[in-house]
Amino acid sequence: MERKDVNEFLKKDFWGYMYDGGIHPGKLTGASFDLAPSGHSNINTTEKSYVEILSKAERAEYLALTILRAIKECTNLTYHGKHRAILEAYYIENLNNSQVRLKVGMTDAEYKPAKKAALIEFIKRYDYWREARDCPELPELFYPQKTKKHPKAIEK
Repeated sequence: MERKDVNEFLKKDFWGYMYDGGIHPGKLTGASFDLAPSGHSNINTTEKSYVEILSKAERAEYLALTILRAIKECTNLTYHGKHRAILEAYYIENLNNSQVRLKVGMTDAEYKPAKKAALIEFIKRYDYWREARDCPELPELFYPQKTKKHPKAIEK
């Protein structure tokens, strides 16, 4: 199974699914955007068999909506880091970190750990929906760990 850095995935791959599926970016932030399948909230056996025969564009749309569902279900509570607002502003609206920080009303000290927590929450929700909606072609995501720099040994 392929593994991808969550940042790279949301910046590049997600938009590939969006464009391949014909989803216009303007639909993402509108009030009329609905992620739920009509009539119920999960996949039944009829829907599962339908998913197996989707065209490439329909499958790309289905995958993009699976990713969007994971973003839209992230928490958006002031005391919990405004995860959904951060993800939407940075990865969908394409704002830079300073703009996102101002939009969500956070200080520099609050924003960095909140963005990390948002990405970690997104990975958990993404993993759930990737499995629930039977999307094995979506890669496994991980949050990159920074390597600690060790000071060079002083030579005598």
